[in-house]
Amino acid sequence: MILKKRTLIIGCCIGFVFLLVLTYSLYKEKRMYEQYLTMNVRQDMVDMKSAIINNDILFERILKNVKITNEMVEDGEQASQLYYNFTDMTQIVNKYNMMNLTFSEEANWLVKPASLFTNDLGQDDVMPPTLHRIRMTFERLDITSYPVTPELKARIEEYQQLNQRWLNIVGDFESKETNENDWPKVLNDLEKESRNYFQENNVDFVDDDVWRDAFNPRYE
Repeated sequence: MILKKRTLIIGCCIGFVFLLVLTYSLYKEKRMYEQYLTMNVRQDMVDMKSAIINNDILFERILKNVKITNEMVEDGEQASQLYYNFTDMTQIVNKYNMMNLTFSEEANWLVKPASLFTNDLGQDDVMPPTLHRIRMTFERLDITSYPVTPELKARIEEYQQLNQRWLNIVGDFESKETNENDWPKVLNDLEKESRNYFQENNVDFVDDDVWRDAFNPRYE
C-alpha cells in the first residue's frame, strides 16, 4: 500500500515536472517567435521607409535631368536602385498579405486563432500589382542610360505623385517615427492611398492597358 502511494506520488511529481518543463518550453518558444516577428517588423518598417524616400529622390533627379542612368556616375545606378526598391516593397507587402491569408485559414479550425495582422489587406489589393508594374519600367538593367521620352516622363511623374502619397504616410527618418504597433495601420494606409490615387485620377487599374502592362521603353 505504501509502495503504491510512493509510486503514485513519484509519478505525479514526474508528471508535474514534465508539464512544467513543457509549459516553460512553449512559453519560451512563443516569446522567441514574438521577438523574431518584432525584429522583422522593425526591419520591414525601415526598409519600406528607406525605399520610398529613395524613390522620391531618384524620381526627382530623373525628371530634372530627363535621363535615366544605370552606371557608376554621379547620379548613380538609378534604374537598378528603383528596380530593387520596388522589389523590396513588393516582397514586404506580399509577406503580410500572406500572413493574413494564413491566419484566415487557421481561423476555421483553431479554438483561439491569431487575429489578422491588418484588417484591410487582401487578395484584391492594388498596391502589390502597382509595385510590380512600376518595377517593370526599370527592370532591364543591361542598358547604362536612356533618354526620358515625353511618354515616359508623364508616367514617371505619375509614379512620383503616387510615391509622394506613400511618403506622406511613412514620413522621413527625422520628422516621423513609427513604432511596431503602428505598422499594421501604415500598411492599411498605403493600400488605401493607392486606391484613392487611381480613383481620383479616374484610372481603371484592372482594365487600363498602360497600368496593366506597365510602361517599359526598353522593349521598343
